[in-house]
Amino acid sequence: EGGREGQTLRSMFGVLPVDKRETFTRVIWRVTRGNAIVHFSSRPAGMRQASSSGEAEEVEKVAFAIFFSGRVIEDKISKLCATMEAHRYHVPKGLTERTNLLRQLKRDIQDHVAITSSAERRQAELVGKLARSLGEKERMVLQEKAIFATMNLFNTLVSNRTVIAEGWVPVESLPALRSALQRGMKRSGAATPSVVHVLKADLTPPTFIKTNKLTESFQALNDAYGTPRYLELNPGMFYPVTYSFLFGIMFGDMGHGFLMLLAAIFLISKEKDWAGKRLHELVSPAFGGRYVLLLMSLFSIYCGSVYNECFGQSLLPWSYWSLHLRAGSSSYDAAPVAPPPYGVDPIWGIAENKLGYQNSFKMKISIIIGVSQMVFGLACKTLNCVYFRKWKDLLFENIPEYVFLLSIFGYLCFLIIYKWSTDWVGLGLPAPPLLDTLLGMLLEVGSPIPKERLLYPGQATVQTILVIVALIAVPCMLFPKPLLMQAEHKNGYEPVDAEDNSQGHGEGEGEGEFDMGEVLIHQSIHTIEFVLGTVSNTASYLRLWALSLAHAGLSEVFWERVMLAALELEGVSVWGQGLAVFCAFAVWAFMTFSVLMVMETLSACLHDIRLHWVEFQNKFYAGDGYPFTPLSFRTFVEAYQLEHGDGSS
Repeated sequence: EGGREGQTLRSMFGVLPVDKRETFTRVIWRVTRGNAIVHFSSRPAGMRQASSSGEAEEVEKVAFAIFFSGRVIEDKISKLCATMEAHRYHVPKGLTERTNLLRQLKRDIQDHVAITSSAERRQAELVGKLARSLGEKERMVLQEKAIFATMNLFNTLVSNRTVIAEGWVPVESLPALRSALQRGMKRSGAATPSVVHVLKADLTPPTFIKTNKLTESFQALNDAYGTPRYLELNPGMFYPVTYSFLFGIMFGDMGHGFLMLLAAIFLISKEKDWAGKRLHELVSPAFGGRYVLLLMSLFSIYCGSVYNECFGQSLLPWSYWSLHLRAGSSSYDAAPVAPPPYGVDPIWGIAENKLGYQNSFKMKISIIIGVSQMVFGLACKTLNCVYFRKWKDLLFENIPEYVFLLSIFGYLCFLIIYKWSTDWVGLGLPAPPLLDTLLGMLLEVGSPIPKERLLYPGQATVQTILVIVALIAVPCMLFPKPLLMQAEHKNGYEPVDAEDNSQGHGEGEGEGEFDMGEVLIHQSIHTIEFVLGTVSNTASYLRLWALSLAHAGLSEVFWERVMLAALELEGVSVWGQGLAVFCAFAVWAFMTFSVLMVMETLSACLHDIRLHWVEFQNKFYAGDGYPFTPLSFRTFVEAYQLEHGDGSS
């Protein structure tokens, strides 16, 4: 700093943050009244300095030189530098001294670089050793954390030597629990043995469902609606068959099912490589449901073979119709030889009434399958009622529900099968329309049936009896159960239903003050929901027909409008037609994958889950339980990694 003593010209050197450069210049000018010259270097340089939080940060700084005269100005500039984070540096007076200092600084920089490089290499070696075992140690710490978090739920007696832990355990795991406690006691050298005592709890136990790789994904579909109530019949165990089969009906095509099968096999082959790893958000759901895709593809291939459809075209070559070319015409006379032993005859692929035949066949199949699944739902309710000893529900809800459903829609299924099994052509009679028959049954009770709607002798009497029985079933669902509950309340004893006393599954019977009006309203709502739901649920199963018809129609349109249009080009060379077929195949493949394999699959899956949750499970399923969640190190670690964004396995 400064020049020689006695000289009036002085100097000061240092560095300053770039963002304070303009302010520093203006303040110097004002403080010195213009009696100082400030010069900055042309290129700023990055320098590391400690921040207010104690961490090193990169700051852009610029070097400055100030020339002035007088001790007073020097003091003012020094104070200003301290205020504006400007660091001053001593610069020797002579050229030789400055040259020597520059050399010394270069040597110091080289020494610092060498020391820093050596330290970084040493740190890399140490960190590398730690990194190799960091994942395992992190899992160990998380496991310890999970153990202590669970132990915090234990109760400790006053003596602080006895710990009591209350929880849930599957009955079949009690021997394993006792054995684990014995092993722990031997390893720890504890003098006091651990005792397992089975308590009779008043709380409703959690629901524990054992699954495997195949059933886990299907059970997750069911649990998305609600966890089964404790000891309630679990509908998830039917999903591998029912869910896959209904999907196959809507998606039935051998070609598309085979493509889905290849995708499922590929995902299953990656099971060991991808398990436990963080996958792309689009791949993860497909990988988690790989066995769902497997069964859906197999049922799609099966239903496609019944429909005789492969990429929208008939695949089975044989036909059980004889074709005779008309003389002088390009049309054929067709006569049936015998019914095909399996699937749809391929002759329907070229028939003029193809769409009408497919509509009739698939619509009737949808009704039969829908009514069958709803009856199966009532059968599940029967099992629940018998298991929980809910005799009032069995006699005055479940059985009348059977009667009402079978009297109308069960009879409709009988009419469909009867109409199919009757040779109306051989009888020389037109096939009666079933829609008119069903409407006449409900709206013209007791009236004689016109000859064109008559299917069998005595039909009017049978239908009248069925309608009367269905009407009687409605008050049987509505009144007896509330009246019996009121009689039990007046007689002063509680119901003996097992679920009311021990498992907490009652419907308010014997709990609190009995309110006949509330019970009657609840029963009325249930009765109205079932009666109206029987009609709406049966109609809802027609989505099986609609989606199957839409899938087949789109497949046929894509094939005819894209591939066949290219194959039937006229007036072009062989090379031109080959190029057209190549381009058409690319377009057809893209539309098949994007529309039929992706969009149609998602649509069918959503409709399928709707049919299970609403039309099937509303007949018997409560779904108000809570899952059994034991201590799981794997679940704890995965939750931690998901929360902190750690993708390691």
